This record gives sequence, structure tokens and C-alpha cells, in this order.
Amino acid sequence: MIKPPESNLEQSKIVYRSQQNIKSNQRSQCSVSRLICIQLLILLALLVLAAITIPIVVLILDNRSSPCSSTYSDTFTNGVTPTAAQCANWQQFKTSLTCSSYSKMRFYGSKDLVGVTVSDPSAVIALVVALKYNTTVTALSNGVYWRVGICGSGFEISANGFCACAANYALRPCHSNSDWGGMGSPTCSSATQTLSLYFE
Repeated sequence: MIKPPESNLEQSKIVYRSQQNIKSNQRSQCSVSRLICIQLLILLALLVLAAITIPIVVLILDNRSSPCSSTYSDTFTNGVTPTAAQCANWQQFKTSLTCSSYSKMRFYGSKDLVGVTVSDPSAVIALVVALKYNTTVTALSNGVYWRVGICGSGFEISANGFCACAANYALRPCHSNSDWGGMGSPTCSSATQTLSLYFE
């Protein structure tokens, strides 16, 4: 039996080993490529998750930082009885006072853009509760007596004068005649003006 030369055997072994090394390198390269692809997919998923989550978190934090507030504002005309729509807006405003607590009330309008502010939380809450539940209350703040109660055919909020033309500030959007209130005495047959009431 003829044996192949030793040199040929060695060459065959070298070629075989080279092929094995090439295959091994190819496998390593494939593994590295797969690992990179997986990492890129994970990174992409994290970016998508961040893009979805961050706006939601910002919105929640923004809502938490915003004060719970409600504003009523309407324009009343001299000599004209408040309309049904104005009365309905007033009623809707009163039912919208649903915050767990309030610390500020501001009464202002076109005749007095600064208006008057009540910052005593106990007085503000008392006025809010009376407006919301149609009850009567008197609250003292900074020397001003505020009252919520029935005046004519609806509820009013007024300062230093209860259902009286001499009141300094009065708002009666459901009144049955043209004495709908105003800013500065008298609050009956007042000049055309916008009246606004704000709670927070």
C-alpha cells in the first residue's frame, strides 16, 4: 500500500485548520453582528418608550402644579334684566366649584380691573360652599363683610351691603330686574360693565 508523502499530509492539515479558522472567524463576526443588532433594537425600544413616557409625565406634573380654579365673567347692560343664558352660566359656574380647597377669591371687572381680593382661606371656602350649595353665609376679610344669599329671584355675592343698592360690590346674574349688581355704589341700575368672579 502506497502512503502519501508526509509533506502532502501536513499541507492537508494546514488547509483544514485554515478552513476551520475561517469558519470560526465567520461565526464570531456573525455573533458580534447579532449582538450589535440586539443592542440597537434595545436602544431603539428605549427611545420609543422615552418618547411616549416623557410627555405623559410632563402632562401629569403640569396638571399637579396648576391651581384648581374657576372664573365667572359676563357683561351686563344698564337697564336690562340678566338673560336666561347669563343666569345659566352663573349656575354652571357655581356647580363647577369642585376643588378640594380654595385660598383666594377675586372680584373684578371692566370698571375696576384690579378689583378686590380675599386671601383668607377660611372666608374663601365659606363663600364657595355657600355659592355651590345655595346657602347663606357672611364672611369677614380685611374689614370687608362678604355675603352669599338670596336676593330677589336668585343668589348674589356682595360686599358691605346685602341685597342693597349701597353695596360696594355685588353680582346678581339671576336677578329678576336690571339691578344685577356692579362695582362701586350704587349696585342698582348700574352702568353697562363686565363683572368677573375668580376662585382658586
